[in-house]
Amino acid sequence: MVNCLNSDQLGLKEIDIFHITWEWFLLNSNQEDQAIELMKLIRFPMINPADLVQTVQRVDMMMTNPELRQMVLSALNYHVVPHSQPLEKTFNVQLRSFVERLVSVGGREIHPNPGLHDEILVFDSKITSNSLLNRTELASLPSALSHMQVVVYNNFLYVLGGCTTQCAHGESAVNSVLRYDPRFDTWFQVCPMINKRAYFFAGVLNDRIYTVGGKFKDGSLATAEAYNPTDNIWEPISPMPMSYHAHAGAVYGNFIYISGGYSRNHFTPDMQRYDPATNQWEDMAAMLTQRGWHVMCAAQDKLYVFGGCNLNVNQQAMPVMQSECYDPLTDQWTIIAPLSVSHKEASCVVYNDHIYVLGGYNVQTKTGQKLVSRYDLYTGIWETVGALPRSLTGVGYCTLKLPAYNIDEVD
Repeated sequence: MVNCLNSDQLGLKEIDIFHITWEWFLLNSNQEDQAIELMKLIRFPMINPADLVQTVQRVDMMMTNPELRQMVLSALNYHVVPHSQPLEKTFNVQLRSFVERLVSVGGREIHPNPGLHDEILVFDSKITSNSLLNRTELASLPSALSHMQVVVYNNFLYVLGGCTTQCAHGESAVNSVLRYDPRFDTWFQVCPMINKRAYFFAGVLNDRIYTVGGKFKDGSLATAEAYNPTDNIWEPISPMPMSYHAHAGAVYGNFIYISGGYSRNHFTPDMQRYDPATNQWEDMAAMLTQRGWHVMCAAQDKLYVFGGCNLNVNQQAMPVMQSECYDPLTDQWTIIAPLSVSHKEASCVVYNDHIYVLGGYNVQTKTGQKLVSRYDLYTGIWETVGALPRSLTGVGYCTLKLPAYNIDEVD
């Protein structure tokens, strides 16, 4: 039984593991010392509060033995302060058995049914063929959103800001922050940001969540802020030198990098770096192409920028197909293989040694972009690996570790 409980391959809910273990103990032993040793291997914080109270606490020995009672009380305390749960990194708050999958959050449908979506969808594991990609609903947002930011912090999904209507200029931008816990399929309302934001960047660095720039009803923002999960508060940090929206960003090393975006009435090639240690912004080498509404990510010690658009002399949007790679060590940009299709207001995710650029808007055809482009980090080659069922912009994409027992249900 000890070897079984030490396993990370048990595809069962923790409350079921508790039931099985306790029944085994009653059949094979009546020694409290052995009960304590077995219960030390139960991940009590992974049992929801209702089951802790209604099931675990009703087992007499769990309440009469001081050491066992303390295990239960510690688990209940973990649930009492939900905002600080991501800071806890011990083994007993981790999923025993999980499957990492690509997940999409919300978004704005362009056609044939314009509107915002509230679904959180999980992709199946086969993102490899030129076919319609299979997705299944995992959960729903409390309300529909687009052009928000999603970040994953210790496998908690944070959904920040965004638009609640089909706004073109951030007029319905919100400052709400929601957190989804895939272990329990639950939502938690986090302290809202100081500023309402859409078309901005968010990233995680050193146990803080940072939000930078964006747009709301009164215009673009230079402001930036950081979320402290210990105290569940947002604090302002040094603003960017200029106001930006439609920019992209990535976290690499101990810095936050922001590229491009719309500022001073044009799309820029600007690149800036924020250092939390000094609370200062620094200008870095500019991109080789002006762009906004693009995507940016960190992979294999480099930063990659793809897609977006620029304006021609008539102030009409033109697709940017050129791709660029940035070396943080040398502060230099390099041209790499261009995209084969246009992606504006898309999303990108690093997944299984590839970079996926998903959906968005096709500037060339002036229609929604359903295609998914995949960049091979080793060969430097692009390929189209499938199509999304709907053409959406402003979708949040990320990877999450999902409980194996839930994935068996949605696959």
